[in-house]
Amino acid sequence: MRKNTKIITLLIFFIIGFAAVIIIFDKEGRILSNIMPEGTKINFLASSQKLPVIGKAPNLVGIDGWINTKPLSPEDLRGKVVLVDFWTYTCINCIRTFPHLSAWHQKYKDNGFILLGVHSPEFEFEKKKENVEAAAKEHGLEYPIALDSGHKTWRAFNNNYWPEHWLLDTEGNIRYHSIGEGRYAETESAIQKLLLEAGLLTIDNVAEVKEPPPGADFSQIGTPEIYLGYARINNIGNDVTEVRPGEQHTFLEPEKVKSNRFYFVGDWNIQMEFAEFVGENGKLIIRYKANKLNMVLESKDTTEIRLEVKLDGVSLNENNKGKDSVLKDGKSYVGVGESRFYNI
Repeated sequence: MRKNTKIITLLIFFIIGFAAVIIIFDKEGRILSNIMPEGTKINFLASSQKLPVIGKAPNLVGIDGWINTKPLSPEDLRGKVVLVDFWTYTCINCIRTFPHLSAWHQKYKDNGFILLGVHSPEFEFEKKKENVEAAAKEHGLEYPIALDSGHKTWRAFNNNYWPEHWLLDTEGNIRYHSIGEGRYAETESAIQKLLLEAGLLTIDNVAEVKEPPPGADFSQIGTPEIYLGYARINNIGNDVTEVRPGEQHTFLEPEKVKSNRFYFVGDWNIQMEFAEFVGENGKLIIRYKANKLNMVLESKDTTEIRLEVKLDGVSLNENNKGKDSVLKDGKSYVGVGESRFYNI
């Protein structure tokens, strides 16, 4: 969860179940369903007390583009159950939620449910529509996406994190709110409750949902999210007492490398959002504890360059290379071009 080339730019960025008869009427008095489907647990209904009204949802403001849809007005959303998902395409926490969001979109889109992604960028390059479109295509995101490049809708919702979710009922009231990854079963149950409440879903189409295994074992991650730009730089191992933001500085290779620290080697220019390598030969060294290593990378003018990658001093192999790593001629490297998230 994130809170608010030859130059290469690097952005390190219950009750026991039993059969039951239930009669449910719609607003016109018609019977929608009278038999609880076999296998549905009573504990789902026992925990189905009405969701509280948290407040009135603000309108979408300052949206400067749309993906997968025509512009959506408040009238287009009224009468629908809407899950507003604030995200940004280089956020690993957001990326791990995509399969769940896409599943809800496919499962409930014909029942008056709208999954609305609001892309509120963390970095300047994430404001480019073509970059967001490429990310949406890569991850198979087919639901409506609003581009909130100026963070106006973000501020209207008083949002603070990537990802953060706001569930709205058919009258535009906020009825559920969650932050970060996880709580997928809880969120889907909330979606079902509001659809049932509005008569957009019948009880025979409701099944108990269970929390899936977490996308990452956070208890085993020893290395935090790391930033290289001076605005939020953290966990740096170099001595930076003489380093001035926005000016070129030469960093020497350390004799010892501490755990969960990163080290610049060579000529670097530390900018507000990123660190830019400006020399002929250099390195970025980190001793980390995690299952995967991901980086946000960009090359100048998006001209592809190759970054050689070594793990414990040797090239990667088929067993430990990331999705974006390539093995060739006994070496491993990542071809960096467009601004995006790379799995090393």
